[in-house]
This record gives sequence, structure tokens and C-alpha cells, in this order.
Amino acid sequence: MLHASARSRTRRLSGVAALIAAAAIALTGCTAPAADTEQDPGAATGVTIEHAHGTTVIPEKPKRIVALGWMTPDIVAALGENPVGIEEVWGADESGYLPWFNEYVTEQYGETPEIIPYAKEGPNFEGIKALKPDLILGLYTGITDVEYERLSEIAPTVPYINGPWDPSTWEEMTRTVGKAMWEEERAEELVTETEELVSSLAEAHPEFSGKTFVWGLTMPEGSTDLGVYLDYDPRVRITESLGFTSTSAMDSFHQSAEGDNWYTGVSLEKLYDVEADVFAAWGASKAEATATVENKIVSKWNPIANGAYVIYNNQAEAAAISSPTVLSLQYILPKYVEDLSAALQGKPTNSNE
Repeated sequence: MLHASARSRTRRLSGVAALIAAAAIALTGCTAPAADTEQDPGAATGVTIEHAHGTTVIPEKPKRIVALGWMTPDIVAALGENPVGIEEVWGADESGYLPWFNEYVTEQYGETPEIIPYAKEGPNFEGIKALKPDLILGLYTGITDVEYERLSEIAPTVPYINGPWDPSTWEEMTRTVGKAMWEEERAEELVTETEELVSSLAEAHPEFSGKTFVWGLTMPEGSTDLGVYLDYDPRVRITESLGFTSTSAMDSFHQSAEGDNWYTGVSLEKLYDVEADVFAAWGASKAEATATVENKIVSKWNPIANGAYVIYNNQAEAAAISSPTVLSLQYILPKYVEDLSAALQGKPTNSNE
């Protein structure tokens, strides 16, 4: 079980203080079935998308899209529409935008979307309504059924497909947004292009093959366990797709995880039983990361003792790998593979904030 303070740390990665725990960035890592987004066979009126709160019909190709939460804004922009409004999320820089998103929309569209002012509880309905959207997308959010009904009064709304803060895989999320935007073919092209990027990076680093790893997070002061992610977390899946193999301790991680959580904790007294050639993690600060690797127990754990670790304390880097999209992966993967390669040579990464 994660120490209470570790749980609080993990919530921060989601960008919402009330999120149940673990980055979700990240993120959640829960692998979920693909959305039922089949064309309505009897209707020339549009497409239908089945989701956790019911069914949404999108009668025509949308042009004014509000993209709520993580990941969705990236996909909307990559599919050919600059969102008319987005929310500021964890990892954004001083401009209020994630750096790769800011760069992409500025280059492609010449302007950035409006940032919807923060509302104390739930979506900012008035701010969203003022943008006059014809589609609201919030696949990586915690939109409740009541909030969904209110948003649907403004425009057709697609919330999460299976559960709150569960975006499924980046591939399926891309396909769902593509369906909602009437851009299925382009969405499939984006998935293929991104998968080819991952494959090319894996091929360029044959040294990754057969190496084991653990993905986790740094420890707050006073913690007695190390937070780690399960094999359906996006950070873990991406690292596996690059050629690495998850630790043989993954089965024990699953046994200790509570409910549907995509994370758990390893007691420091059992850490030496966890096999890993590399440890990858995100941290709240460089100071916290340094304190973690210098902990008298953690410092003797194989990947730390060998200098084989990659820790991202920079929020944008952590967000990019924790909530992967067709844009964020282009931003982070080249650096990530170089950092992993260096770690295998005993050259650790402990990035600046």
C-alpha cells in the first residue's frame, strides 16, 4: 500500500487534487476496451459514440471543439482543428499550455486556444458555453453524470468511455476522438505514424532488449515505501514497446494493488527482492529525487547503485510520458530513449524542475 503522503504526491500528476491517486497522467494506466463508435447504421444524421454516461450523437463534422482535461487537446489539434477552448492542466508552462501543444498549434494555426477559467468545482459551464462549441470532448476527465447532462445542453458531449480518469490507451483515445471529429482515417494514420516512431527508436537501441525495469515515483519525506506502476500504466507500456521487459516482480505488484488502481507501493524492506536493470520515475522536485536515490536503502538497490535510473522532475517531461499522445510522444520519446540508453551505461538522469 502506498504511504498516505505518497498517495498525495501521485494525485498531483493527474492535475486534479481530488483524483483518487497515482498520476494518471497519467495518466491513468488502466487499459480499457475500445469505445463503441460505430456509424449509426440507419442514420445519415451523424455518428454515435457509446460511453459511460450513455450515447452521444454528433450530427455533422464539428468545427468548434472544446477539449477538456488531458490528452484530448493534443489529438484534436493533430486531427486538423485548433480547439476553441481548453483547460490548463498539470505540466503547463507559464503560458498556460503544455509546450508541445503550444508549439504545434502556433505553427499550424497561428494562434492558441482560449484557456477556460478555472471553476472551483467541475467544468466551467459558463465559460464553455461562451465559446459556442459544437462538440465538447472530455475523455480524460472525471465528468459526472450530472455534469455530463449540463454540458450536453451546451453541445454534444463525449466524456470518458469506461470510467473517470480512464482514457484507455493513447491509440484507442486517438481513434475515439477521430470518430467524434469525423476523421477516422486521419486518426488511424496518426496512430500508425506514432507506432512507427516507437518502433524505429526501439530498433535504434538494441541494448534495451532483455533489460528489466520498474516505473515509479520518488518518495516524499518520511515515506517507507516506493511507489511503482503496474503493467497497464501508459509509462510502463511505452517502455515495454521500446524493447524493455517489466520486472519479474510485477505479479507481486498486482497482488498488493488495491481495487482497480494502476499503482502500488513496495515496502523498502522488500525493495531488494525487486529485480530491475533500470528505474524510471517522475518526481515532485529534484531535491526529493536526490533524497530518494540517496536513501540508505534505496541507494543500495541494483538500478540505483549502478546509476541506472531516469527521473523526470520537470513537469512537462513527466506529463508527456505519463499521458502520452500523438504529439507528446514526439516531444518526449527521443529524449527518453537517450536517457534510458545512458542509464544502462551508468549515467543517470535527474532532471531539473
